[in-house]
Amino acid sequence: MTNTKTQAGVQTVPAPWPTLTVAELAAHPGNVREIEAPADLLADVKDNGVVEPLYVVRTHGDVPQVIDGFQRLAAAVAAGLETVPVTPRPVIRIDALTPHPKNAREDLDLGAPFVESLRAEGCRIPVKIQRLDGGVLQVNDGNRRYHAAKDAGLTHLPYEWEDDDRDAAGQFLDMITTAQHRKSLTASEMNQAMFSAAEAGAQVGRIAKAAGVRQKDVRTLVKVRSDEKLSAAVSGASSYEWTFEHLAALSEFADDPEALAAISEAAAEDAADAGDVDWAIAIERTKRDKRTKAEAHRAELETAGQKIRDAEELSERAMPVWRLRGISTEEHAECKGLVWVFDERRADRYEPYCSAPGLYGHTVPEGSGGTGGTKSAAQVEAERAARAAVKKGNIDWDAAEALRRKWITDLIKRRNLPKTTTNTLIGHVNNALLNGSWGICDDLNKEPTTEILAAFLGLNTEQAKDRGSFAGHVAKDPRRAPQLQFAAIAAVREKCANRSAWRTDSQRAPWTRTPTGRWFQVLASLGYPLTPIEQSVVDDEPYDPSKRKPRAITSGSEPETEQEPGTDEETGEPEAEETDDPASDDEAAA
Repeated sequence: MTNTKTQAGVQTVPAPWPTLTVAELAAHPGNVREIEAPADLLADVKDNGVVEPLYVVRTHGDVPQVIDGFQRLAAAVAAGLETVPVTPRPVIRIDALTPHPKNAREDLDLGAPFVESLRAEGCRIPVKIQRLDGGVLQVNDGNRRYHAAKDAGLTHLPYEWEDDDRDAAGQFLDMITTAQHRKSLTASEMNQAMFSAAEAGAQVGRIAKAAGVRQKDVRTLVKVRSDEKLSAAVSGASSYEWTFEHLAALSEFADDPEALAAISEAAAEDAADAGDVDWAIAIERTKRDKRTKAEAHRAELETAGQKIRDAEELSERAMPVWRLRGISTEEHAECKGLVWVFDERRADRYEPYCSAPGLYGHTVPEGSGGTGGTKSAAQVEAERAARAAVKKGNIDWDAAEALRRKWITDLIKRRNLPKTTTNTLIGHVNNALLNGSWGICDDLNKEPTTEILAAFLGLNTEQAKDRGSFAGHVAKDPRRAPQLQFAAIAAVREKCANRSAWRTDSQRAPWTRTPTGRWFQVLASLGYPLTPIEQSVVDDEPYDPSKRKPRAITSGSEPETEQEPGTDEETGEPEAEETDDPASDDEAAA
């Protein structure tokens, strides 16, 4: 607490110490000694008040007992002060101390969070000091606290005396043993301590300063731990070191028990890391976003008076409009057989069907009998399972795409890259341009590529309208040229890496899958942790959404060498162009 000292009605500078009244201290006989304050001390107290706090402890009966500061109390009484600063433990002025000349720590690591915590809460752990010849007070243990306290603007430190018989060798051994005996709080322990502080009444700002974190993070923690469902999800994976980012993500799903359970289960897996939880969160976000879009589309259709049906309600003759010959979706809008059915493949909208193409005069593809004639229960169940697997796989693919593109965006934004990473970027750009691979000429300026590139470069909606102005909106620092060039190539790669890349059923597209797998290998060499569905493409193995593996572990940000220039990235087959036709990449077995 901060209080002020008064003398004869004059208020002086606030003191960073709690205070006690002189009357309360003087009421205890052991505090007022028959001593006279030195003249210079008395003069200073009359001018400035008591600056150095009195060391006071509470005895039985909560009586304040002065341990150190009898002369200052006597001066305060003589000067007519109403209050004096006190401290419940011994402290010493920092400017009276000298750091150890041979401190074992080469890097004191005086980061802003550490300094800020001292500024907010003071130093809680005493430094150990020793009086040397000539009266020098040397800090034998606590040199990091000493320097950080000076940076924080503290004037005093708590202290204790070094053993008188401790020699120079013992001082260095103390540096070793005290460092080994200290153990930092785990992330979970830190979070629990911060939440307990909040429950005890600490304000968000105070907690953030003491812990060296953002106030936003403290609010997130308190929100999650105060919510019964969210707290249960965290407790369900108690061994996982929850990050503030992941806690914030959990709070997004406070009203979605299934999503909370899925994320908690991912975190509870043996050896689960941040990548695994990122993957689970991305999947749940993708599912939520698709569900939201589908609900909005349904509401739009209902407002327009359109008929909506479940797939099970349709007859065997029903057929998606896109499969009809000689009629467009717009032209079919006036057909009396028009109904809208949830698109299980994309899961974010409804698609138009004709309930009876023959009845309403439409031409169906040769060899097509609507939904394929009468089917056995086993066939129906198999097709249903196949559609469900495609739906889950598409969701996982879209979730992986979101994670991957965010990672690429962050890589492009980084100001400083390791030399090896820069060399890998340059090598990949050169390979793509010199080999003429991946259809750079055909795809570089197409609209989907432009949209992806604008996102990679962080352009706003207005800036993204004109591809010819992109170069004028990005950093002019020539050192960032490799990243910007890589962004353009990456946009082409991403434009071509469509959903068909993960399919190994009747919709298998090796002309897309093979180069996409090689693209993922480039990203992995740069440190991107492949998701299970991406890894299945790299390994050219079928992807089973029900048997997800943990995210791939990469070697970090140090890239491996890309394939040697001159090697062919292509299979020799033409690459599939991504279109809006559902049959191009999503057609289910049914």
